[in-house]
Amino acid sequence: MTPLPDHLRQATRARTQETEQRARTALTELARAGKPVTFTTVARQAGVSSDFLYRSPELRTQIERHRAKAGPAPAGPEDPQGGSSTSAAVRTLSARLTRLQQAHREEVARLRKSLEIAQGENLDLRRRLARYEAD
Repeated sequence: MTPLPDHLRQATRARTQETEQRARTALTELARAGKPVTFTTVARQAGVSSDFLYRSPELRTQIERHRAKAGPAPAGPEDPQGGSSTSAAVRTLSARLTRLQQAHREEVARLRKSLEIAQGENLDLRRRLARYEAD
């Protein structure tokens, strides 16, 4: 693998630093506001991936420290707009998918039955034609 040119390495480093700064700012804002500090909430607030936060040792340590101070996580979702709407959307889409699958199964069964009937009629007509041509 060829090494990256200097200008690309510098751009990558600058982008990473800017992303880390956004994450630190989001972490500080959440802590000051008294909101729960989790990898998900920090990632959402900063506009970064939670994977980025997990891979950054400094940010990971800070987030884990804030989570430990806050105590055990509540059983329900903290953000009624985020968590429950996502679950509701998943449930709605799952129900819709189930209905579509059932409708497709019924249609396939109906089409198979129609095909069997058509093949039977075709076979009957061929037999009649064969008797007619034999005479």
